[in-house]
Amino acid sequence: MNIHPDQPAEGPFRFMECFIMTMPTGRTAANLRELLQELREAEEAVLHYHLWQSRLAIAHQVVEYPNDFAAWAATALMDSKLAEILSSIDPFSFDNTEEMRDTLADLLEGYLWDLPHSPMARPGFEFYFCKASTVVLRSHISAGSLIEFCPAFSKVGLDSIYYHFVDARWRLRSSKRDDFSSWIESSYGLPELVAELQGIDSSFYSLDELRSTITEVVNRYIENNHGRTERL
Repeated sequence: MNIHPDQPAEGPFRFMECFIMTMPTGRTAANLRELLQELREAEEAVLHYHLWQSRLAIAHQVVEYPNDFAAWAATALMDSKLAEILSSIDPFSFDNTEEMRDTLADLLEGYLWDLPHSPMARPGFEFYFCKASTVVLRSHISAGSLIEFCPAFSKVGLDSIYYHFVDARWRLRSSKRDDFSSWIESSYGLPELVAELQGIDSSFYSLDELRSTITEVVNRYIENNHGRTERL
């Protein structure tokens, strides 16, 4: 069935805003063995913060490593191999935090096993553990149809992109699902567009880059299937 992008959705997509309140825990790690021990005992909120919530921090707008642990290995320990290993962790592929914690701890323990000593962070580069609370608010921006999605998407803040595309993958317990593709799937079907959106790996994109990539995917689908549209 050919669904025109002007067709109103059964329910509009209502964009949400969010902000995180970061709180230091007072816990630090100066070497890899201390990091491992802290990870085994850390609250769920600490793991959540360092694996994806910190993406809302200004310092993380240029994404070289997908989580704080990998970034610390590269910058503080000067260990690009370990950074690459820690970058392989996809937090959204786990069913729960404990499974995620065990996998991360196993990777670090296996890495330490072959080392003659525990690598130390450079002075001033200790790992400082934090956690955060997320506050979610409804914005005034919404999209009533597919053709309205990109113009509305261009107006929302980076926090909205984070909430609907990054954080959603934990809320929905899926490394492939997000709020945007879920809305399109439930409103229009469109398996090709849904699959392309779900195939975007958010790990190595800044939030600005995610906006550009998602906009390009939706606009290209509309143009290829329904002719020229006004591009952003």
